[in-house]
Amino acid sequence: MDALIFFVQVAGTEPVRENLLTWYFYACGPFFGPIFILLSIVFVTLTIMNWLAISRNAIAPPDMIEQFQAQLESKKYQEAYELAKESDSLFGRIFAVGLVKMSDDFASAKQAMDDTAEEEVMRLEHRLSYLGTIASIAPMLGLLGTVGGMIKTFSVIALGGPPQASDLADGISLALVTTQIGLMVAIPALVIFEVFKNRLTRFVLELNVQMENSLKLFKQS
Repeated sequence: MDALIFFVQVAGTEPVRENLLTWYFYACGPFFGPIFILLSIVFVTLTIMNWLAISRNAIAPPDMIEQFQAQLESKKYQEAYELAKESDSLFGRIFAVGLVKMSDDFASAKQAMDDTAEEEVMRLEHRLSYLGTIASIAPMLGLLGTVGGMIKTFSVIALGGPPQASDLADGISLALVTTQIGLMVAIPALVIFEVFKNRLTRFVLELNVQMENSLKLFKQS
């Protein structure tokens, strides 16, 4: 906590201990402060949601798939359907739809599974794209704050007369702090977005392989 405390000293007074986070908020001003707080909350929320959704157990859980394929090999289709239906995984949702259509014909079932897989993967990609959007918006907001802070600073100078350092401090702090916070949000958002995008690609490939293997078992049974 000591790292979050710094001293502010006004001429002729004793140094005042001030919380750094509080200073950052007030330095951003009434417009940028709430925006960056809201953006940070959304960023953390999306990170947690994507972390839970983009995992091997959420997309193609090995244990569940092994049990499912064992049921297909034993021609226990009802048990396989119940297993898929009770699973919260993407693999389970896809095959729960496919097995319902198996009573019609294999082509209809496979088409239904492909459509479900495409829809579910698109939903994951859509949610993940919001992290990329935050990574793009945050530095632009910081740049907007920088421009606003410099305008505020030069407007004080334009009033005429030698400006006091304290008169320029608000504009300069707004310009620098908004830039820093924008980068502090954008950099981790970009890193996490790229990591999750690679994870999603890898798990979707695994899902496709397991779907093909399961369909082969069904055709052979």
